[in-house]
Amino acid sequence: MKVAIFGSNGQVGSAIMGVLPRAWDIVPLSRRDVDLVRPGAVAAVVRRLQPDVVINAAAWTAVDKAEHEPDLVRRINADALAEMANAIGSAWLITFSSDYVFDGDKKGPYRESDQPNPLNVYGQSKLLGEQALESIGCRHLILRTSWVHSASHPNFANTILRLATERDQLSVVDDQVGAPTSAALIAQVTLAALMRIADGNPLRTGLYHLAASGETSWYDYAVFLCGLARQMGLATRCGVDGLLPISSRLYKQDAVRPPNSRLDTTKLQAALGIEMPSWQDGVHDTVRDLRLLQTRQELSQT
Repeated sequence: MKVAIFGSNGQVGSAIMGVLPRAWDIVPLSRRDVDLVRPGAVAAVVRRLQPDVVINAAAWTAVDKAEHEPDLVRRINADALAEMANAIGSAWLITFSSDYVFDGDKKGPYRESDQPNPLNVYGQSKLLGEQALESIGCRHLILRTSWVHSASHPNFANTILRLATERDQLSVVDDQVGAPTSAALIAQVTLAALMRIADGNPLRTGLYHLAASGETSWYDYAVFLCGLARQMGLATRCGVDGLLPISSRLYKQDAVRPPNSRLDTTKLQAALGIEMPSWQDGVHDTVRDLRLLQTRQELSQT
């Protein structure tokens, strides 16, 4: 099976690259290979390659910066995706969306059938991408996920642990909840969906929620991170006692975040016959990988 993957060097893309079978014809596509901003570039690549599956792991993910460059964000997160869909023919397209398509006012976890209402430019752009695929009607899987983390790319986990080595105290928002979801879990679920395509028994085209099980606030997430860091021997100045909960109203950010980012993954679990692991398991693995990276760096300097 021939698989083209846009954003192959990104957080999700690199995790997917690490699990794809070597027997498949894999075509990694980074920013150097194709310019998503240039109209027509994406479609030309898809038509030239004629893959069986296109995975779109390329995205603008700088949520606050997006508020100042809405046209560019829409081009990358929506228009380029529409180009892929229009050029793909009978092949499959797998892409990733976000919990930020919701306003967070719902009391419980969001289902795929719930009405989106994004609060920021980033969420609006991801919703436009979803709507483009549904309108064009190509065979597709949209996997909405949340609070993505890994050891090797910028994210909340890396940022908190870096700041914890620099400062004695950190203020962290405590009134927004969700489920930290590892890039590794996203990669494994994507692989499971790809195997179904390869076996001729694909999932039904459409939208699925993909997130780790459980929930936490950003503050409790930070507490868990710093506790794990100390257990695993990562040097930090700021311990759990130095973490201060703060209201999102007092924490100034350019983009408004939803207070509730919980996603109901029942549909995807039933479709693939899987059970989502806890968010704590994924964060544990990310902190472990960060410790391994730190050890390798220390050894290389001796």
